[in-house]
Amino acid sequence: MSPRAIGWLLGWSLMFGGGWAVAAEAPTRTAPARPGERKTAPAPLRIAGANLMSITEVATKLGLKVTSTQPATRVTLADGSRRLILDSGSRETLTNGLRVFLGNPVTLNRGEFYVSAIDYETCLVPLLKPALIKRRPARPKVIAIDPGHGGVDQGTENRRLGYKEKTFTLDVARRLKLLLEIMGFTVVLTRTADVAVDKITRVLIANRAAADVFVSIHFNSLPNDQKTQGTEVFTFAPQFQRSTNSWSPLESDDTERESAPANEFDAWNSLLAHVMHRELLGGLKTWDRGKKIAHLGVLRGLNCAGVLVESGFLSNDDEARKIGTDTYRQQTAVALAAGIQAYAAQIDVLRLKP
Repeated sequence: MSPRAIGWLLGWSLMFGGGWAVAAEAPTRTAPARPGERKTAPAPLRIAGANLMSITEVATKLGLKVTSTQPATRVTLADGSRRLILDSGSRETLTNGLRVFLGNPVTLNRGEFYVSAIDYETCLVPLLKPALIKRRPARPKVIAIDPGHGGVDQGTENRRLGYKEKTFTLDVARRLKLLLEIMGFTVVLTRTADVAVDKITRVLIANRAAADVFVSIHFNSLPNDQKTQGTEVFTFAPQFQRSTNSWSPLESDDTERESAPANEFDAWNSLLAHVMHRELLGGLKTWDRGKKIAHLGVLRGLNCAGVLVESGFLSNDDEARKIGTDTYRQQTAVALAAGIQAYAAQIDVLRLKP
């Protein structure tokens, strides 16, 4: 464990089931409510230096009804059109039917479920009640499309089939550009040919064009793994949260204490990712590998909402063969365009609300 992570956990004792350390200043137990009295939300809780919110408070703010299993291991917040399922000790949720990974695990303390305040603000509010997001942006007009890799940077490869990621990302980007222009958007590509473009330059191209949305297109791969398949959508990790993949065994804590430009758009990043995630899964019928967070250089310096999509695995021969067809890449472009259009429509609706 890194010195920063050790310092982060210093002074706390290990809590069962969730892998977190519980602060010494645990909330005091309140007397049970008398019959007829209104139950109040549990006292605030801090775990491993993070401020937590009780599910009772979260449900109240989001206007959702809470139900939980007995014994308490899972809690559901729902109404007629929205649904959130949380499991104690887990970062993985099912949000409106989609896999969404929180930045911190759900905590169960004295019979009450808690989520981090950061997850509430940057993930749950955007996906379940975006009207609560402050500083609403203008309707998107300029879209920056980033075809991943290029030139000497091949990206991932499937040598068995002779496929290179850089070729497919550029093809999908060109198809997406045509679709978005038909919809009335102005589109800028971070590369238009098979050339290498560094991450900082890609961001500069988007920012100089005053882009309202940034979409980085990629195809996935896992070494020595030909079975894994599916679609992932990434946003830049919120300040004080670690990347989704850094929770894996043998990985180090990559929490960043300093705010990045992308963090100004944390909530909008999540909303954009959610609609893109939905459209990709619906259009491609792929396995849902979830919406995740990471400290991605191509997203870090953005002055707008941005996502990175991994719409399939080239290391899986069956999925790679699909990606290798014009039909599938067109379907990918159509799904991405639908996601951008849905995000713009959501912004329109929100701007009409007080």
